[in-house]
Amino acid sequence: MSTNKLNFFIIIMMFLLSSCSRIYFGSKDYPDFNPELQSDQLGKEVLPYEDGLRTSGEKKEYEWWYFDAKLDDGSIAVVYFWKINAIKDFYYIGVNYNKPDGTEYKKIKFFKSKETFFSKDSCNVKYNNNVFVGNLDSYLIKIDPKDFDGFGLDIKLDSKIDPYRPQDGIINAGEDYFAWLAAVPNGNVSGTLTYENIQNKIKGSGYHDHNWGNIELQKLFDNWLWFRGTVGQYTIIGYELNTISSRGGYSIPGIFIADSLGIIYENYGQNGIFTAKENLITDLYEKNNEPLYSKLKIITTDDFYIEIEGTEVIENLYLFDVNNIPVLPNLFQFSDIDPYYTRYKSKVKLQLPNEAILTGEGVLEIMDLK
Repeated sequence: MSTNKLNFFIIIMMFLLSSCSRIYFGSKDYPDFNPELQSDQLGKEVLPYEDGLRTSGEKKEYEWWYFDAKLDDGSIAVVYFWKINAIKDFYYIGVNYNKPDGTEYKKIKFFKSKETFFSKDSCNVKYNNNVFVGNLDSYLIKIDPKDFDGFGLDIKLDSKIDPYRPQDGIINAGEDYFAWLAAVPNGNVSGTLTYENIQNKIKGSGYHDHNWGNIELQKLFDNWLWFRGTVGQYTIIGYELNTISSRGGYSIPGIFIADSLGIIYENYGQNGIFTAKENLITDLYEKNNEPLYSKLKIITTDDFYIEIEGTEVIENLYLFDVNNIPVLPNLFQFSDIDPYYTRYKSKVKLQLPNEAILTGEGVLEIMDLK
């Protein structure tokens, strides 16, 4: 290759790489996240409409309804219904099934807009014969084996814990926001699971949350760690979200501990709650362009402490593989950008003030948006 051609090639590659970064992260100045200006108007009671459709179909909006269950045989089942309004609209369902012997099944299936249905009054989401319907107290979740290679679910989720959101559940920076509702922090699961077209009755415990927003996640956050699990009678949610530097570079930790009688303790934001991370991940991500950890410790000035440690990877998803646009993975392969979503089977330690340490288990997720 001649010197002129080589220089031209280098210039083109540098342009493409910088264009990738501008496309993905954006190039404008964003409003800062302000911890003191977060929405707090809805009150403590969560109403059924809050788990219904919350987006309007505007570009850049997204929304998903998530469910996971730990079954009595030690298996973990995960289901999520997604809708994204982007250059084109995407609708898909993802499922994961992990058995204690290491057997696993996972698939993402896309649907057309005419095959979907949503309600604003309550959670009523249907993608053909796949259903996610409920009213905060009880849910019906169905996955059609015809859509998922002989894997299916027909289960009921009955809540044992009142729904929860910190304040209004909305993290906003100017007009941009991301919202979260733990509609069922912990519930009883019963029904049937079909695997390889063989149906079996199942029981276990489950969790359901609902997320939505109006701007791409990578334009709000660098990453987050998010855990839900149980320790004896206690239900636990613990998390740390990290905003991008152009939003102020804030860390937003949170903790929720409850039992069947109600909330024992909850804290959110930067007042009296501290985090530490351990167990640097070195073997999951191709580019390792930022430090990510699979162990999260949360301690409060009120002497509540939880320690979460991922023990077994049950999903590691390259996010560009989900978009159903084949050119995107190729477009970004020469850049430093490699977003991943990783889910771990996890163990957890809980210590209440002046009490002994208790142990349990749950699911830890890591969202890497860089």
